[in-house]
Amino acid sequence: MSSKYQYFNGLKFTRDDKTGYYLNSTIEKRMHRYVWEFYNGPIPKGYDIHHKDEDKANNDISNLEMIKAGKHQSMHSQKWHDEHPGEGRKNFAKAVEAAKDWHKSKEGKEWHSKHAMETFSGKRTLICEMCGKEYETQYHGNNKFCSNACRSKWRRKSGLDNVTRVCVICGKEFLTNKFKKVRYCSRSCANKAMWRSRRAPE
Repeated sequence: MSSKYQYFNGLKFTRDDKTGYYLNSTIEKRMHRYVWEFYNGPIPKGYDIHHKDEDKANNDISNLEMIKAGKHQSMHSQKWHDEHPGEGRKNFAKAVEAAKDWHKSKEGKEWHSKHAMETFSGKRTLICEMCGKEYETQYHGNNKFCSNACRSKWRRKSGLDNVTRVCVICGKEFLTNKFKKVRYCSRSCANKAMWRSRRAPE
């Protein structure tokens, strides 16, 4: 049995008997993550710290590696299935039957009724894909922007409304927004057009 306590950089970490990980309640951080950040800096979002030998008590930096969270979860899931052949299918079958019974129950029917109301009349908080600001919108629909201004700005930035036109002065093709009445490919050609219009006989 591994020790109940471990120490690193002057901090005391206590083993959680449920998970097996060592935790410091003051800084609210697990030891393996703290050790990694001590040597390598902050852990990027979407990454986990993995014990190479699967021993949660071995928090030496040489036993730790940073991997993507999805891959990390997949590794542990595969390990569990390898150690418990057939258990996954049994548990899934039990869960399906239990879910069927719950959905038929009074509690399940009430939940579905309430959830349907929330789905069609409730609101949700999203993040604007253009400015990054949080905003509230109806639950249904496919809103991606906090305002029409941001939607228009995103369309301009992405070039979604761009069309190819031919400059009336030099004949060169150029891209422009289809809602603009631009006829020239550059400021130079626009100036030439203005000069010609001034020179034209009245």
